Amino acid sequence: MAGRWALVVAWMPAVFYVSSISNLGRAGRVPDWISHPMEYGVGAILLCRALEGERRRPLTLSTALAATLFATAYGVTDEYHQSFVPGRTADPADVAKDLAGAAVASALYRRRTARTVEPPR
Repeated sequence: MAGRWALVVAWMPAVFYVSSISNLGRAGRVPDWISHPMEYGVGAILLCRALEGERRRPLTLSTALAATLFATAYGVTDEYHQSFVPGRTADPADVAKDLAGAAVASALYRRRTARTVEPPR
């Protein structure tokens, strides 16, 4: 279970590091409506896995919502952080993109666990 949280902890500084770069070069050409949902979708999936722990049952709606909210809250802090980075700006629309990516990813993860979990014997 610690490994699952380690992935979340690794994702967070990776996001922070990328947000610290003033000029993203070629990566900066990826539209925000693609990069933000992907970035926070990955975070939400990692959070779903970590919050799920070792349980072998479908992910609950409350756990999926918690992962979505936590990922989005981290997006808010990331936008605030970007407001201090030269050449970067804080944009509330980016938080909406983060929320959308996190919500879709959590819902898909929840749907996947509902199908792959073995029924009780």
